[in-house]
Amino acid sequence: MLFAKTARRIPKSRLVQLFEEQIQWADNDRDLGVTFHKRLTWSKHIDQVRKKASQRLGTLGHLLNRISGLPTRNGILLYKWLILPTMDYTCPVRRADARSHIKIMQILQYKSLRIGTNEPWYIANRQIHDYLGVPYFYDQIRFLTERLDSKIADVGNTSDEQLSRHLC
Repeated sequence: MLFAKTARRIPKSRLVQLFEEQIQWADNDRDLGVTFHKRLTWSKHIDQVRKKASQRLGTLGHLLNRISGLPTRNGILLYKWLILPTMDYTCPVRRADARSHIKIMQILQYKSLRIGTNEPWYIANRQIHDYLGVPYFYDQIRFLTERLDSKIADVGNTSDEQLSRHLC
């Protein structure tokens, strides 16, 4: 896979061999749960995250429906333990996501919280967020990014002696 922002920068597919075996070119590749696209967009990755989180939400459906009687607190804990980590994964790296990608993730968060709390349709999403104290997805991305940046800055300010103590 060759990465380039525009199609005209990607050369025509050339034959690549490794140990006398031809390697096929790919438009997408997945590594450590992150889907990379040859045009350096996060669209495929966002789709994968949305599908995975929706599947998890679907499997929790019988626990989170109105008939089950599960307390709201437990529904929110299930959201925070099982669905939010799939959405948060790689957020600091994707800090420059397109608005449409953030909106997709925010809608998924709304849906998860609404199902987790068993709130009726006429209750606004904003009210659910305020009541639960759950940050909006955009704010969550900003928080995770700032936390990562501060950790990187702390590592950059430490001496080699301090680093060797932490690594050993």
